[in-house]
Amino acid sequence: MGNIAGSLNTLFLVSALLISVYILLMTIRIAFSRNVPERIVVLDTINTLIIVLMIVLGAYHDKALYIDIGIVYGIISFIGTVYIARYFLEEKK
Repeated sequence: MGNIAGSLNTLFLVSALLISVYILLMTIRIAFSRNVPERIVVLDTINTLIIVLMIVLGAYHDKALYIDIGIVYGIISFIGTVYIARYFLEEKK
């Protein structure tokens, strides 16, 4: 049984590392993007990756608190994205 737990811990750490690399790549994409809608989509993608990272780290550390924080962060992120989208819709009118 100990070998399976060690393999899962390694899998969680590799997953967290890959997600962190994806977040870095998305940050680079924001830096070189010229239009605002693309930046908004990339920021929303980064928020989603951060939520997934919190869940993976919560599973690695065996703490449900990370998952709860990820859920709250997701709700706040969703509200922010809707607010920004409504702002741009009102601006076009």
